Amino acid sequence: MNPPSPVPHAGALAGCSDDSQGHAERATQTAPHRGTQTPRSTAPKTPDCGPDSTLSQSDWIDQCGSASTPSGQQPDTELALGDTFAYDDGVKITVRSIGRITRFGEYDDHPDADQTAYRVTWNIYNGTKRPLDLANVYEEEEGATNGGTPAALTVEKGSRYMSGRIAPGHTGTFTNDGALDKTYGTALVITFSRNDIGDDVRAEDPHWTGTIK
Repeated sequence: MNPPSPVPHAGALAGCSDDSQGHAERATQTAPHRGTQTPRSTAPKTPDCGPDSTLSQSDWIDQCGSASTPSGQQPDTELALGDTFAYDDGVKITVRSIGRITRFGEYDDHPDADQTAYRVTWNIYNGTKRPLDLANVYEEEEGATNGGTPAALTVEKGSRYMSGRIAPGHTGTFTNDGALDKTYGTALVITFSRNDIGDDVRAEDPHWTGTIK
């Protein structure tokens, strides 16, 4: 009679599960040049980012929702504009900017007087060995300060809506336009999700926080 199989310890069981979709690549992470002396590190001052924070909206974005916050304090899914989220399968997404739209064509949508029109621009790099179907990639925006769902907006000049596929080893640049009520401020959270990553879809999606500029 064969002896019973050993029961794996808790650490081994924990190693079998993955509760993330990938990792962050911060825009501020740069390696020192060879031959230069690395400055002595100092403990960064932690900003007041809690729900009862007394920071103004602009200060909160600068200190809590941007690259100025020490990267070691940020989860991999909380990113600033310019940061990249690298999925485990090799796909990378970088939200580059949230620009204010001030010029409109004859047939473009126009925001209401109490709204701010904006354009989000991002890159998607396909580091896999198969074409990336963009029908499986979703982008969503919402107000970052006190909520608010932006209205859809269509401005043709310079727009590059996300559709089609990206070949392996190639990068696509895409945009989405919207209009946010001014009562919700000018801060946005951009969330990306994918439904082609198997069980990783259950993990937290990456979020980028920034202001309309």
